[in-house]
Amino acid sequence: MADWKCSECGHSKESRCKPKKCPECGSSKGFAKAENAPETSE
Repeated sequence: MADWKCSECGHSKESRCKPKKCPECGSSKGFAKAENAPETSE
């Protein structure tokens, strides 16, 4: 799964596919793939 960030309000959503509409602000301007920090195991 990938993290997607709304280009309008910055809301993040984890999804397999790029969302068509932001569930937070309703914008359909698009989502960009959010950069994830690599996970480290301790």
